[in-house]
Amino acid sequence: MSAVALERRPAVQARVIVALAQRALAVQLRRAQFLIPALVLPLVLLAVIASGTSAGRNLPGFPTSGSYIGFVIGGALLQGALLAGMTAGTAMAGDIEGGFFDRLLAAPVHRASIVLGRVVASLVVGAAQACLFLAVGLIFGADYAGGVLGVTAAVVLTAMVAGAAAGATGALALRTGSVELLRNFFPMVFVLLFTAPAFFPRQLLSPAMHAVTRFNPLTYVVEGIRAVLHDDRALGSPAAGFACAAGLLTGATALAVLAMRARTRGA
Repeated sequence: MSAVALERRPAVQARVIVALAQRALAVQLRRAQFLIPALVLPLVLLAVIASGTSAGRNLPGFPTSGSYIGFVIGGALLQGALLAGMTAGTAMAGDIEGGFFDRLLAAPVHRASIVLGRVVASLVVGAAQACLFLAVGLIFGADYAGGVLGVTAAVVLTAMVAGAAAGATGALALRTGSVELLRNFFPMVFVLLFTAPAFFPRQLLSPAMHAVTRFNPLTYVVEGIRAVLHDDRALGSPAAGFACAAGLLTGATALAVLAMRARTRGA
């Protein structure tokens, strides 16, 4: 059977995507520079914020649903998802610089499968991180009134953001092929986090910051996470959260596929 025919068989490409996702997971688990930032930094920031700003819970208008750590855990989930996606993009740039990417291009696989394998791996990493962070939060006093369904929804939302971040940084890696550039993109995680109400309710932000958060799609995702975890629609709209997460995942993956086509045009 010809390579073109193989490329067009969905079952073959599904196996390719799974295999590439497994490889990406193995690489991230073996290399501390990919694994530690996405796991440790969100927990450290969560500990600092939970201990240093818990007095903010006494401010008039602060949501009363659940514990304080249960409120800010949504920000930790978001940070972990963004870092997981960024490490995926960095790993792809490393494959390009190291030559593994060229070997993939020589194989009889659809080029989009290479992108989708990386995105799927990040979905898995994001879900695993979310489970870990939620368990840590539970140990330290968080309560999730949304129960199993709420926790599951929060995990899915987190995974979708991780996949979206992998798509976006994968597109950047395919355009530039530079590991160094991807590493320099790291501060953008905090820009995205702190222009969304990741660790503080939107209604208590300054008027200028409140206006900015309206244009950050992660605002609706983190508020959706809080709403499902605490089963309180006053904290946010789950529907808006899922719509924004799905839009980010779809759009970022499409950008990565287009970047793949641009990079391999004529190859």
